[in-house]
Amino acid sequence: MQGSKHAWLLLIAIAFFGCNQSDNPTNTAQNDADHEQITVDVVNDEVQKAAQDPKAVIELFLVSLRQGDATTTSRLLTSKARTETAKHDMVVRPPGSDTAKFVVGQTIYTTETHDICHVESNWTDVDDAGRRQTYEIVWILRKEPFGWAVAGMATELFSGEAPLVMNFEDPLDMLAQQQRAELELTRRGNATGGSPQVMPASHSSGLNR
Repeated sequence: MQGSKHAWLLLIAIAFFGCNQSDNPTNTAQNDADHEQITVDVVNDEVQKAAQDPKAVIELFLVSLRQGDATTTSRLLTSKARTETAKHDMVVRPPGSDTAKFVVGQTIYTTETHDICHVESNWTDVDDAGRRQTYEIVWILRKEPFGWAVAGMATELFSGEAPLVMNFEDPLDMLAQQQRAELELTRRGNATGGSPQVMPASHSSGLNR
């Protein structure tokens, strides 16, 4: 990041994905499997309890992001998100931050069948200059057979414009959107000589289906 100008990138870092750059994928997979075998009972219990309520899912999700807990973060994603990211050799990389704080807000159901919902949140952390920055993020959840899981997120980068929707179930599109958004923010910043305004998240989403 380059100071507060690019502080919004924390929104994307929170959400995560990067290519698995291990020199030995086989060993990495084996290590992950061994670690999963040790922790699966505890993690499953915690995740299964949270999965019964969308707000509880996001509270656990954000705690896991703050703690850098990749195992729990991954298990809170929808099954499609986990499948698609694995297919493209991507892994969850939660940032981990001792200075981050968050508040989880209201839950809004966006379908008549109540199988998709949005959960509001505020994420606050310290930027490179030591200033606290707060971001409003709407998390998009889908109800699966075993409970609620995270399918994506939405936030408005520019006032009056459509929100940026990050669909975790389509990681290639998500990464492309991230790159376009970064280029556009940099372009606007260079044009104005200032920092573009980061706006609150929106409940308009392309995942309401």
